[in-house]
Amino acid sequence: MRRPRYTPSWQSKRKSWLRNTLLLIFVGLPLLLILAELIARGAVLATGSTNQLVPNKTVAIAQSYAFKLQDSNGNNYPGLPDAGLLHIKRSPLLGYEILPSQSSDYWQINDQGFRQDSSVPIEKPANEIRIFLVGGSTAFTNMAEKNQKALAFKIEKLLNDRVRAQNSSPEKFKPKEIPYFADQIEAMRALPPRIRDGSYRVIAAAAPGYSSGNELALLAHRALAYNPNALLILDGYEDMRSPSNQPAREIGNVEQMLRDPIAQYRQHQTQQFNNWLNSLYLVKAWQKWVAPADITVFSSEYQTFNAEQLAKDPKELQKRLDRYLYNTQQMIKLANGIPSLIVLQPEITGKQKSLTKEEEGILKSLGKEYSDRAANAYKLAEQTLNSSSLKSKFVNFYQVFQDTNQQAFIDPIHLTEAANDLLAQKLYESTEQLFLVQPQSNMPIGEGDTPKSPVVVPEAPTTPINRTNILPESLKNLKGL
Repeated sequence: MRRPRYTPSWQSKRKSWLRNTLLLIFVGLPLLLILAELIARGAVLATGSTNQLVPNKTVAIAQSYAFKLQDSNGNNYPGLPDAGLLHIKRSPLLGYEILPSQSSDYWQINDQGFRQDSSVPIEKPANEIRIFLVGGSTAFTNMAEKNQKALAFKIEKLLNDRVRAQNSSPEKFKPKEIPYFADQIEAMRALPPRIRDGSYRVIAAAAPGYSSGNELALLAHRALAYNPNALLILDGYEDMRSPSNQPAREIGNVEQMLRDPIAQYRQHQTQQFNNWLNSLYLVKAWQKWVAPADITVFSSEYQTFNAEQLAKDPKELQKRLDRYLYNTQQMIKLANGIPSLIVLQPEITGKQKSLTKEEEGILKSLGKEYSDRAANAYKLAEQTLNSSSLKSKFVNFYQVFQDTNQQAFIDPIHLTEAANDLLAQKLYESTEQLFLVQPQSNMPIGEGDTPKSPVVVPEAPTTPINRTNILPESLKNLKGL
């Protein structure tokens, strides 16, 4: 006798359907994604369109300027950000330093760790006039698309163009000797002065994130060995946002790593997974066309900004500024008579009018608290330096873009190319004052004669040289010059 067949109940059918569906999801979906990744890779490699998946230009440039911290063996520190392209290492003398002999699509570092296209010899050529530019990321010229668009190169070009102009058209500048006749002397007063003749070389010895403590160590242990003729120190901001108990900026929280190695290992594992995930072509395509990656994804600490970095406590702020003043005073003492300029770098809150839509968006994202703290810090910094022995060497560029109608800032301290042109022009005008050459006396001294007093020619206000023909196109278009 055959047993009757029983049909499963609807509950059993439901369980079976659910089990099969979950099995399909957990097994089939990963296989589908792997298949899609293989198809995407094959299509990209077959068409040679790998470059189409790179991040947008702004993100790519930000990534190239972000740090990759390495140890003495060239290995990355587990758990620390390693997505950047600018290789640095910890230094017992400098806090940290840029590794030599490296390059990206947007910058080149020479064999001495300077942002230069070639090596700088210790022995200075006879006709060379060396100017060292030190500072943080603004002096390093973050976001510049190549070395030739960095501040040091722009200043160098302007100085050498000035020398060529005064040599090719000497009649447009004060003569080398005071003329004899009154009408010639009167005409001479209206001409711009000459600067020292020679081949000017401006060396970018800046490093992103450096505060005055790092710069002091850099001058003492490296830059002064190259026998500079002048120093340009463009800084201030990093001191304002670095705690007063930090003598200099350091990279890599090694103490935290030692205190909690398990948390550091977990962070390292998460970072490794994210690096693997971001290497997938499907993810790259998603970040490229669907949800573009934000610039902060690849940013180092010095590339992020918020109000909490700036001191709210007046006593803490003053301690930071006192540290800044002390370190700059020590730099001037180390320079030992080398002409020097302390330049307070520009910052977005110094541009109160003529803001572009992009700059208004930056200020809005920073918030009112940031703007208030930044403006107060710059005000006290100016008062601190102006009331010190550095007053004669101090130049305040906080509001240098006040009358600029075009966009100057791409974040609180980093600049557009047009703004870097203007900043280079202003730095050049300040630098040329260090190398002015006044006409010599025209009174000859005969053999056995008593030297005669030179003719003193009162200086009239100098008529600025017409630099229209030597300015970059982007600077010609800026208003407010």
